[in-house]
Amino acid sequence: MKIQKLTVLILIPVFASCVMVMNKIEELKPIENYSTENIVTDENKLMDAEILFINDKSVKTKLKAETNLFDKTLLNENSINKYFAILDNQAKKNYISYEIVKKMTFKDLKGNLRTFINRGDKFKSLHEVIYDGKIKWFVEYYPQAYDQSVQINNHFVNENNQVVIVGNFNSMRNKLKEITISKPELIDIIDKTDKFNYESIIEILKEYEK
Repeated sequence: MKIQKLTVLILIPVFASCVMVMNKIEELKPIENYSTENIVTDENKLMDAEILFINDKSVKTKLKAETNLFDKTLLNENSINKYFAILDNQAKKNYISYEIVKKMTFKDLKGNLRTFINRGDKFKSLHEVIYDGKIKWFVEYYPQAYDQSVQINNHFVNENNQVVIVGNFNSMRNKLKEITISKPELIDIIDKTDKFNYESIIEILKEYEK
């Protein structure tokens, strides 16, 4: 297993250096050339996607993704948040950078609709939008340095542009209290929450809306 993980670490930089990644809008073909509505392909791990580029032009295309080693329906988010392949109308893969993407919406390999956005030059990848209310919740995906497994940072931004980031070594409970500080009545709800998962966190964010 250690040899396998080391191989992954070696191959990733090699792959990145061998593939031409378009990181300027001028390097793209005409946007309509990436429409895949009428193509037929036997390529696997493809997802239907709509991409809005930074020039405000959009296209419906096919997005190529990698999967978890042990579950072929589980998306590896690191394969589509920084640079990734989309098909053109000849079913050829074209690698593009997050830098030229404003927003990307797609159905993942389990059929879930997901949205990733470019939050500006401060960030070096697309972030997933989990909740969009008075408090916005974004997830940043990045590879673990040792084995390239998917790691996350949760970004919460309230209506006053206060930002709280929850990483591996932070307390979700304490950070949620911090971002909802203007509504102290939520402290009791947060303290009584046994398990912080997507559903329970969204319920707290919805309570903040009231």
